[in-house]
Amino acid sequence: MKTRYLDNVKISIFLLVNLVLSYAFICMTKNCFSAAMVFIVDEGHMTKLETGTISAVFYAVYAILQICGGVVTDKWRPEIFITIGLFGAGIANTLVYFFNTNYVAVLIIWALNAAVQFGVWPATFKLVSTMLEDSISSIGMLIVTFSNPLGVMAGYAVAALVPTWQTNFLVSGIGLFIIGAIFVISFGFIGKRLTVKETVRVEYKSEAKGERGFLSLLLSSGLVFILFFTLVRTMFDIGLKSLAPSMIKESYENVDPVLATVLSIIVLVCGVLGPIFSQLVYPRLIKNEVLACAVFFGAGIPVTAVLLFIGQINYWFIVAALATVVFLMSATGLFTTSFIATKFNKWGKGATVAGLLNCLASLGIVLTNVVFTALAENIGWRGTAVIWLILMISAALLAVFATPVWRKFKKNNNLI
Repeated sequence: MKTRYLDNVKISIFLLVNLVLSYAFICMTKNCFSAAMVFIVDEGHMTKLETGTISAVFYAVYAILQICGGVVTDKWRPEIFITIGLFGAGIANTLVYFFNTNYVAVLIIWALNAAVQFGVWPATFKLVSTMLEDSISSIGMLIVTFSNPLGVMAGYAVAALVPTWQTNFLVSGIGLFIIGAIFVISFGFIGKRLTVKETVRVEYKSEAKGERGFLSLLLSSGLVFILFFTLVRTMFDIGLKSLAPSMIKESYENVDPVLATVLSIIVLVCGVLGPIFSQLVYPRLIKNEVLACAVFFGAGIPVTAVLLFIGQINYWFIVAALATVVFLMSATGLFTTSFIATKFNKWGKGATVAGLLNCLASLGIVLTNVVFTALAENIGWRGTAVIWLILMISAALLAVFATPVWRKFKKNNNLI
């Protein structure tokens, strides 16, 4: 197996900046409908459920193809799939701007947008975890985690500033073409400076007689449990970010759509700060990635309970509760999107696992956009908050159960 890597720190930093910029921008653009939801609904152009369905269809297609994306980026050059994603998404966003009055057309275009992005995250993960110079790789995994919250926050800022919600998509489309061109030119320069070496792919062998391969790896590591609480984590992280403006506007008469969107930016900022907190905790205070997830889920239980009082207490308390939950869930995301997957690079399965984790994370967004919006319309935000509290408790218990399994897996395979 041939491995390409950089042995130059400056060029590694240059590549990392390009990857963060590209992934942050594509994260901004794929959240266009979520960011514009409060304006679209306020104008009567679509209902919350219709707008949520568009996002849900995107993430349903995206989730399924993440598994394929992980496998192919473990086998072929990852940069190809990032290029496809950037230019494909640019075309899709531009088309939505011109066909925004046709709901069915928008639904189809947004589904195709998801399809072309199938390999973007697995490829980004692969390049950061295997191609950067050794001293840059670890910090690179932390920095690239900021791409998603920064991109989402930028998306909400653009949605609040542009004159119409349709303009949001035109800005995104043009930006993606520019970012795509920058990435292609930059990687052309970087590619000439890559070192190629032959490495031996390790075959996984479990303690159980005759039990080998990826399925065994999945079971013995506790990844099955990790996948499920990854789903719940994303339902809170991305879900609360996208629903915050509508929650606040609909629960408080003195809050208009613009103010609701501005208030939600506070929630988004906390999403950016979460990974920094994780880096302070891990590995200084907690060395087990899954245990760290259990601690953050546990801390989220009392804060989620505050949301039960939405509409009854001052909206600043609700904003603070939303911000804290997103902070904790984004802190958890450093492990579920990056650090856990890096442990599988030993067997050449890092991008495959990253794709699987991103698949479950994307399914979490699907449930957010379909189930949460439907619940909000039928039982109100307070009733929805009860469901959130049950989910948070369930995720905490699942993470506690998975902690010793993950600890044993790392110990048996000499993983740091």
